[in-house]
Amino acid sequence: MGKIIAVYTATGNSLYAARKIEGYRPILIEKILSGEETIPDDTESLGFAFPVYCWGVPYPMRRFIREYMAGRDNSRLKYVFAIATSASTPLSTLADMERELADIGIALAYSASVRMPDAYLPLQKKAVTEEKTRTIIGKADEDLAAISSAIADESVSIPTRGPLYHVMRRISPYAIKPEKTKLRASDRCIGCSLCERICPMGNISIKDGKAVFGDECISCFACYHRCPESAIEYPGAIGQYHGIVPTEDLIRR
Repeated sequence: MGKIIAVYTATGNSLYAARKIEGYRPILIEKILSGEETIPDDTESLGFAFPVYCWGVPYPMRRFIREYMAGRDNSRLKYVFAIATSASTPLSTLADMERELADIGIALAYSASVRMPDAYLPLQKKAVTEEKTRTIIGKADEDLAAISSAIADESVSIPTRGPLYHVMRRISPYAIKPEKTKLRASDRCIGCSLCERICPMGNISIKDGKAVFGDECISCFACYHRCPESAIEYPGAIGQYHGIVPTEDLIRR
């Protein structure tokens, strides 16, 4: 019986969480969409791991569900779960995910959220410290051990819809959508192309030895935090969150 977790991650938090679920193989959704990887036909237990974006399911995961999962034969799936990583509260995100899956005929059996270090820059311009990261991850590891145990038992935990569910359901798909970015490459850029290879949207290219940004940014800030030269700038932001998985594990292309 195949056990897979489809992962959308930017800075690596959700990939870290997925790897803590025993017995499951995480696969980045970009590799599935490109045809490099696939969800095997014999998969009977399937998970989804992703970060909370504006208290909802992020655009890349919505696209994956609507384009790939909707076109797949899901009749063999017996147990489906979702794990949302968030720097604060997920609010109605998991109920949002339940609705996304229900729209294509998949029933969500279990869901849980885990607090992880914050990588989002517009609200808090200073990157999370290593000391705070260690504290957050220590608690996250405890939570993920409990989640892993619940999934192994095929526990059922259906997300509840709070009073703001219908409002957030309308807002979240559009609040962080692909758009022009304020990120820019400084003169420190050496054209190493790491940002190009880890961008989940394929929004960065190297031209004349320097990173250039297109109009399909979803403000994940993977490029900013993982740049080895600290060459990518965002107005008012200082410091980098270096993440908790190796940078090479985030390369999509």
